[in-house]
Amino acid sequence: MFYMKSKIVLRGFLLMLALGMVGVLLGAGSKPFAPNVDMKTGDLRVPENYTRWSTLGTWAHAKMEGEPGSKEYHVVYTQPETIDHYQKHGKFPDGAVLVKELLTTETMSMTTGPAVSHASGFKGWFVLVRDTEGRFPDSKLWGDGWAWSLFNADDPVNTVSTDYKEDCMACHLPARDLAPKGAVDADKWIYTLGYPVFQK
Repeated sequence: MFYMKSKIVLRGFLLMLALGMVGVLLGAGSKPFAPNVDMKTGDLRVPENYTRWSTLGTWAHAKMEGEPGSKEYHVVYTQPETIDHYQKHGKFPDGAVLVKELLTTETMSMTTGPAVSHASGFKGWFVLVRDTEGRFPDSKLWGDGWAWSLFNADDPVNTVSTDYKEDCMACHLPARDLAPKGAVDADKWIYTLGYPVFQK
């Protein structure tokens, strides 16, 4: 009797193990290329819950006239695994997503100084996705190793960008001169000098 029960338990365990292995094998290739890309159309959106990702850094854009202070903050986020990969290999992995939040600011006098700026409003997002395979060659928002899009604050799903070469590249050209020595060509479009976590 004990032998029979043991045999049934063993068979049950082996069945569960087999089903688990099948699940692992079926799920192995199911991880999406990037969480914010429609793989049929190449359309991008702002990824959900990106604020739970790692913060790469913040850019402060100074006011060019009037009272001192910051005009805008640009806070950049990415997946934690992107940072791990970059630190290990010195380049962005396929499917890495960079989300840049665009925030308005207010400046006031505080005990820490006479002109202290803080975030006060939300303007939108810039979103980039690293593409090492050239997945959407016919799209005007995919090229030079990345997908590129700008989204207004009221619509995280539909980009206002129409052609990355006209809408995005001019701002990224100077990054190529500032890129670290030996950087992959596509990664030279990114201002990595502003992200201390990549310098470790």
